[in-house]
Amino acid sequence: MPASFTTIPTDPQTVELVLPLVLLGGLALTIPALLVVLNLVLGRWAHGRASMSPGKDTPVECGLTSTVGTAGERFPVKFYLIAMLFLAFDIEVAFLYAWAWQYHLVTGWSMLWMLVSFLILLEVGYLYLWRKGALDWDK
Repeated sequence: MPASFTTIPTDPQTVELVLPLVLLGGLALTIPALLVVLNLVLGRWAHGRASMSPGKDTPVECGLTSTVGTAGERFPVKFYLIAMLFLAFDIEVAFLYAWAWQYHLVTGWSMLWMLVSFLILLEVGYLYLWRKGALDWDK
């Protein structure tokens, strides 16, 4: 008569579970620290050997050597409004990606009608902003 063996499930040791996480955390802290130290050492070496010309301390903004205004200059609200509108109209692209991902899973016309209603709602919002002049840069 064959002997019956029972297998006892063994759970992984805590060290086996925690060690990869500790190694990853150690690498995540060590690599940036080494890069900062390397930057400091090489920066001091490079600036110590190079001649300090007055051109190195002048601010350069988009290739222009002279900047207009100060750093504390206030921007018009129009910049922020355009930025928020861009974000709002850019977020729907994420919804369209999710729709495209799920399109092949649903049969019938329901996903298409969902997309059409979403795009109509989006177009109504765009037309409202256009009629109010929110997209007119000169106002």
